[in-house]
This record gives sequence, structure tokens and C-alpha cells, in this order.
Amino acid sequence: MTPESRTFIEEARRAQIIECAIDVLAEHGYPHTTLARIAQRARISTGVISYHFGGKDQLIEAVVAEVAKLATDLMIPRILAQTTAMEGLRAYIESNLEFMRLHRKPLLALVQIVTHAVGEGSRAGPYDHQADVAITDLEKLLDWGQRSGEFRDFDLRSMAIAIRGAIDAVPGRLLKDPAFDLDLLARELVTTFTLATRRQP
Repeated sequence: MTPESRTFIEEARRAQIIECAIDVLAEHGYPHTTLARIAQRARISTGVISYHFGGKDQLIEAVVAEVAKLATDLMIPRILAQTTAMEGLRAYIESNLEFMRLHRKPLLALVQIVTHAVGEGSRAGPYDHQADVAITDLEKLLDWGQRSGEFRDFDLRSMAIAIRGAIDAVPGRLLKDPAFDLDLLARELVTTFTLATRRQP
């Protein structure tokens, strides 16, 4: 079913199933996340999940989309509120880490998917497209800074990959140390990439 053809009740049921899938992924890990376990958490039959999603692969893709939406809903307004690209980059880094602070279970679920649900051959993994979108969107922010004269001349994709790599290393640290100081890390990352991107006087 397309989103336009679903009723309010169907959308609510899909949201419930996605939420339960996130809980199971975060608590039990991807290898132990089954439709039966998700159905038990949601107090429904596995047939209801199959009706709404078709199977586990489609449900995992929906989880990725939901986590991405949670992140972008938090980040985009903060980035767009900035009047300079440098402040936009600061907001990008800070809001990424703020998402990790506020949405631990979705973050852990996504880590499980990225770690275990990898593509085979020409078949992409469920997170591969979203990872490409994240890099492309960050390139646009960096391009803004170069066009405005705030940022030095550098390869956009290389810098975007470096920034994303630093941010994407954080969830693994949080798994080992849930009390890790995200505020301190955010300040250090902002300083590091401010120095790395800014045009020298």
C-alpha cells in the first residue's frame, strides 16, 4: 500500500510495529530479531506484520526510514535557522550528537542494522541508500560554505566522509560507555572541523 492509500488505523498499526521492531533490535540484536518476537512485543500475529510490511526485510527498511526521519526532524530546523555555513556546520554536528542523546533505542537499533544487515553482491544493504543521502546532504552544506567564502577549497566528498566518519564512530563508543560526555565531544568535533574547513585569513 502507498502512504496515500492507508487509513489512519493502518498508519497507527505500522507505527506500532516499527516501534516494537526498534525495541527488539535494541534489546536483543539483529540476529535475534524475528517477526515472531516483534509480534509478541506488539501483541499481534506475525500475519499482521506481513500484511503491513511483507516481511522482515521491508520492516527493517521501514525502521531505517523512521530513524532517519527522527534525526532529520531534529537536525534540519536547527541547520536552516543558521545564517552562515560555519554555524550551519556547528548545528549539524551538535544536532547529530543531540539525536544520539535523545533517541538511544532507535540509535542502537540502527547500529544493529548497519552492523548485521549488509548487502550481498549487487544487492544494497538497508542502510546503504541512507548513508549516501547523508553524505550528499552534508556536501551541500559544505558547498554553501565554499560559495560564501567561509570555507577553504577542499574536496567536498572527502570532507563530508571525514565528518560523517567522526560522527558515525560515536555510537560504538556509547555502547561501551553509556555515560560518555557527548557535550565535550561535540565541542571538540566542532573545533576540529571548524579548523579543517575554514578559509585562512
